[in-house]
Amino acid sequence: MGKPRMIILIRHAQSEGNKNREIHQTIPDHRVKLTAEGWKQAEAAGLKLRSLLRPDDTLHFFTSPYRRTRETTEGILNALTSSNPAPSPFPRHTIKVYEEPRLREQDFGNFQPGSQEMARMWAERAEYGHFFYRIPNGESAADAYDRVSGFNDTLWRSFGESDFASVCVLVTHGLMTRVFLMKWYHFSVEYFEDLRNVNHCEFVVMKRSKENQKYILQNELRTWSQLRKEEEEMREPESPIPVRKRWAGYQDGNDGESRCQKAKRKNTADMFADDVIEQLEQFDVREDPKVLKGTRAASLGTRDQGSNGRHCAAVAPLQSTQRRTSIRQKQPPQELTVPEVGRDGGGSRSGAPSRCGSDASDEVRRPTARSSMAMALHREMSGHSSPHRARADALGDQSDVDADEVS
Repeated sequence: MGKPRMIILIRHAQSEGNKNREIHQTIPDHRVKLTAEGWKQAEAAGLKLRSLLRPDDTLHFFTSPYRRTRETTEGILNALTSSNPAPSPFPRHTIKVYEEPRLREQDFGNFQPGSQEMARMWAERAEYGHFFYRIPNGESAADAYDRVSGFNDTLWRSFGESDFASVCVLVTHGLMTRVFLMKWYHFSVEYFEDLRNVNHCEFVVMKRSKENQKYILQNELRTWSQLRKEEEEMREPESPIPVRKRWAGYQDGNDGESRCQKAKRKNTADMFADDVIEQLEQFDVREDPKVLKGTRAASLGTRDQGSNGRHCAAVAPLQSTQRRTSIRQKQPPQELTVPEVGRDGGGSRSGAPSRCGSDASDEVRRPTARSSMAMALHREMSGHSSPHRARADALGDQSDVDADEVS
């Protein structure tokens, strides 16, 4: 018939050596048998194979001579040829089975040593490399590759026989399955060592392409590198993602308006009203304590009645005007000394007022020390200047003045 349409590799079912590795210390590797679970796996594999076949397919089995692989082949054939639940289209006498020693497991020596020595050997093997490491009194994966290469050549020649089956089934071992694929598809040594072992009774299917007659691997082989990548993706991050801060550094959604209130610009007269009151109070104490007592009582009474700072600020200029009027009525004009404030509202940022004397010979009493801010305050209180001009003179050359404020 020529080349088969499908080649299937099946690893043996679970054996007693898979459950207890110490059994190899007393029982030869080729005599290890299947467990009860292994027989169930083999029969399930027979039913699966039956679902993959066509009614007109013919079968050739090649199995390793080890007991566990032969028992696996027996369990597959029992389920494949069974009449339960329906008569099988594959009678037992039409299926050919061959024992192939070249498909045996890698030789790990005769009786294996104790668990401590085996642990040391597996660690040394992992360090040296699975493909080239030779087991003491045994063989390496490279040795197994050589005999599988010979088997592949024999199998390829068998495809030329007219009575060769349409489906070829190889029942072998886990490492031998990987070595077979490495030889067939020309895998590198690095990729071979990255491959993980196949599961018990797992099917590795190779289908022939109708276009080029080549066999296409239908399985996605599992690798150790892919497993490590998946474990890293499932692992939770060590540190949480930092919360992005909003403008001004507030994380609770507050934009800072409640904490950083922008100062409102005040009128120049209101800004220095408290300084003028303080200077007038000092003058009242020196000249007429009775006037200060009455004026301060009225001022404090008005401030206590205020419910907020805005009301108190509005009352302050009025108190200042009343005090100045009372002072001028009680004191002689030629002896009056009018306190003035400097350009920065008191001579310095500390709040200390700057005082100047008066000229008794002048008909109009004006301060001898002149500054733009003092002139502005004097004109605003006397009402003899334009409000725009007074404002510009009071502000002077402050750097935060806009053009439209002085124009």
